[in-house]
Amino acid sequence: MARVKRGVESRRKHKKVLKLAKGYRGARSRTFKVAKQAVTRAGPICLQR
Repeated sequence: MARVKRGVESRRKHKKVLKLAKGYRGARSRTFKVAKQAVTRAGPICLQR
């Protein structure tokens, strides 16, 4: 059997995070590592309003 690699799954996760970070400035909307931090920190704030 072929070995399962996570390429498709990780790409899907990255695209989801980058879609949520759309409209953020600079690397926050382009780089996955920075965008993930921005999205997770913005989550509770958007629920407060």
